[in-house]
Amino acid sequence: MVKEDKVSIYAPAWFKATWKKFLKLCKRDRVSASHLIRVWVEGYVQRHDPGNPQRPLTAYVPGHEDALALKLPDIVRKLEAYASSNRNELDWSMIHDALKPYLQGAPRVRAAEKVYEELRSRGIIVWR
Repeated sequence: MVKEDKVSIYAPAWFKATWKKFLKLCKRDRVSASHLIRVWVEGYVQRHDPGNPQRPLTAYVPGHEDALALKLPDIVRKLEAYASSNRNELDWSMIHDALKPYLQGAPRVRAAEKVYEELRSRGIIVWR
């Protein structure tokens, strides 16, 4: 059995109306507010940890897989933003289209799988 801990947040009084609207939208969309917050926190940690990692020089060579690593956080962020405005869903082809300028063939498919797993870990449904 998984042990759960209660976590509290503090917000200014003006935020209460927004919070109530958030809970109402979660209920309407049949999604757990707690789940959405956990997904956001996990994504934030993944994007910002370990801080300021150094990039290899190949990250700046056009067409190299390391060059994609430089752009990948932005690509994932844009796909996540699109999905959040689309009931947390997006189509598999959108991942491939987002990677098309950076990779072709098998490397693009491998990168698309990584993006797919990342988006799924953030609670986004990807239709194949």
